[in-house]
Amino acid sequence: MQPFLDEHCFVGSPSHAERGITASFVGQATFNGCIAFTNWPRPHVERLLPPELRLAANVSSAPSLHPLAFIFGENTDGATIFGGVTLPLGVRYFEFALAIPFVQHVSHSPLQVYIPRMYSGYFPATWNGNLHYGFGKETATMYWDGPVFVIMTEAGALLLRAAVDATARWFPGRSCTLPNFAAMQAVFSLPVLGRKSNGTYVRSHFGWGFDDAQVRSADACISIDAPLVAGLPRRRCEAVAGGTFEVRGMVWRLTWPTPWGP
Repeated sequence: MQPFLDEHCFVGSPSHAERGITASFVGQATFNGCIAFTNWPRPHVERLLPPELRLAANVSSAPSLHPLAFIFGENTDGATIFGGVTLPLGVRYFEFALAIPFVQHVSHSPLQVYIPRMYSGYFPATWNGNLHYGFGKETATMYWDGPVFVIMTEAGALLLRAAVDATARWFPGRSCTLPNFAAMQAVFSLPVLGRKSNGTYVRSHFGWGFDDAQVRSADACISIDAPLVAGLPRRRCEAVAGGTFEVRGMVWRLTWPTPWGP
């Protein structure tokens, strides 16, 4: 992975307080899937942002590029958390997220991860993700076809395919020392930004728990077969070397969103 995926290569790194999670987690699931980073020319990524947001300045040795992350797989053991008590819901479904790290408001410097599009195989998750989190979710059909993750519209139109090829054995998440694993965790400890249909922004935090998970490195090739969001044409992209991780048994928690603005 090129060094500019390290947050220290971007101007406006948040303070410790800005990064810290101050809200309680309200939901969780066990995630089994893939996290793949690609690097695109900055103008191509800028097209995916609403007018109020911008990419943080890249001061690395490759300032013309910016990372884009694809997260896809299956959520199992879905549960809600109320008053610190985890209440199992008994749901499992596939999900996909397109994430842009190191994003800022045009008049505000803290770094965020912006989510312009998600797909879910479970309508209540789609409804909740849009109404409360502004994640731009759509309900879709998703499945693994061997090593290829496939996303289709409910009408059967092809949206995206992601081919994943493992390059190492499984490692325990709590002691994983794979290159760039810590950098990936640092990216998704940043606040997560969503934009509601009325144009307002809300912010939440992911809690990715790897203590009881397993992780292995992989290669990934992603084919975008239809525009997922405005400004994103069809294209094929390779994940950066050392920038793809397969995970199983990762506990994915989510805080309640709060209003955000400069």
